[in-house]
Amino acid sequence: MSKISRTATNPKQNQVLGQSLVFIIIWSVLFTLAYAQAPLYTSNQNQYFLHGLAKAGFGYLNEDWLATTLDPTPVFSALIAATYRILPWPPIFYLYYAVLAGVYFFSLVGIADELFGIGDERIKRWVYMTAFVGLHAGASRFLFVRGFDENWAYLFDGGVAGQRLLGAVLQPSTFGVLLLVSIYLFLRGKVVWAIVPLVIAPTVHPTYLLSAAVLTIGYMGMIFFDDKKVRRPLIIGGGALVGVLPILLNTAMIFDPTGPYFISRARELLVDFRIPHHADPALWLDATVAIKITFIIMAIFLIRRTRLFPILMLLFGTATILTLAQILTKNNTLALLFPWRLSTILVPVSVSVILAKLVIWLSVRFDAILSQRAKIIIGVCMVSVVLMALAGAGISVINGIQKAGSDDREMMAYVAANQDSGQEFLIPLHMQDFRLMTGMPAYVEFKSIPYKDTDILEWYRRVSLAGKLYRAPYKRLGCAFIDDLYAEGVTRVVLPYDHVAKNCPILDRQYVDLHYEVYALSPLE
Repeated sequence: MSKISRTATNPKQNQVLGQSLVFIIIWSVLFTLAYAQAPLYTSNQNQYFLHGLAKAGFGYLNEDWLATTLDPTPVFSALIAATYRILPWPPIFYLYYAVLAGVYFFSLVGIADELFGIGDERIKRWVYMTAFVGLHAGASRFLFVRGFDENWAYLFDGGVAGQRLLGAVLQPSTFGVLLLVSIYLFLRGKVVWAIVPLVIAPTVHPTYLLSAAVLTIGYMGMIFFDDKKVRRPLIIGGGALVGVLPILLNTAMIFDPTGPYFISRARELLVDFRIPHHADPALWLDATVAIKITFIIMAIFLIRRTRLFPILMLLFGTATILTLAQILTKNNTLALLFPWRLSTILVPVSVSVILAKLVIWLSVRFDAILSQRAKIIIGVCMVSVVLMALAGAGISVINGIQKAGSDDREMMAYVAANQDSGQEFLIPLHMQDFRLMTGMPAYVEFKSIPYKDTDILEWYRRVSLAGKLYRAPYKRLGCAFIDDLYAEGVTRVVLPYDHVAKNCPILDRQYVDLHYEVYALSPLE
């Protein structure tokens, strides 16, 4: 990857700069398309967009209970709110994702270039970048899922426990790609600039506070080893701490225990009930984890004589020690710290290192062949990348069509078209898209959660009460639960078609289709 001078002023340098920008934009677009974004609003977006859209005045989300709870990601919410106020055009969020995807791509390519000079020769660069896209492509994930299961989807770029930097949607965790930028800048000797991404990433998503702290400590140790003086490392560390102090205080306020029972019960609910797939190693330790650890160990061996070695060793050692400590102690506080999230940095960096070494080995082993057929090989790379981009775009379109054609879309369209203040909807607990698709408040749903301990307990109470209605085996029991929910402020109920509670006296049907019915609650005089 070409190195661009920051002081380019003459026409020739400006031309090089322009060509490099075009190169970056084209490859970022191709990589983003090949990776395949999921449609708005998918999975975690339904939680993390809620506060921002509520503040921006989208529908009546400002009346939603969850939107009034403490916001764990206020900076991301501010970005969503500002964007929607200035340009209320949801596809803009696809563009934000594309920028972060490009940052991810070129950070890892840059790391490989700094370590092994992968960009020194055009053919090496093309082969490496094409293979890199192939390992990350949505088409590759599709084949892995079809051949194995969902746990294999992000084998080459995801960490363990279903956590990853990039993922398929824009959300606060996507800004974790800035941690890769930090490593790249540090390897280039830009120590001060390397701290800036370590401040931004956890500021957007506080779960990266541990990752940023480990990287900062690693940088400080390496600087001290080089200079044999403590002043510069302390300035670097102090600057990083000052930078994250606002989000650190906000996070401390959210997680400040209300009392021993409340915090203990809230942590138990998160670990055992809501996110065990992220928080319980017994559930996520599988064959893919063994493969990813193998990638990491291989990469550490391959870069043992570079400045990346102590960084990866510190990340891997910290993740390993804290994970083993959590497994042995079963400590819920440690589980919710997600020490294994460090793997979201380790895996993509390790795969990038291994791929770079493989390309270097091939370039030496088959130098004559590569030189003679360079144009053909580069042509094949071009075609391959374009085909992967088209396949990824096709996957995105198909996913969007499937989402638009889901059983609940007609019902949600009706709700969105008949908005009014003061309405609160009881919805099936799995209906995570409801709030953002309709702009209307929901009493509760399973996917989106608060983080303050007392709010978590309230969320669980609501989930339990709503679940009793939807699981009610006969009309009388279901009607009793509806009466309780009406007393809590619910004014509308969404029921699966022909649910046992549909004929309760308090219900007045407003809408029906083949899959769902919407009822207004009209209490008897």
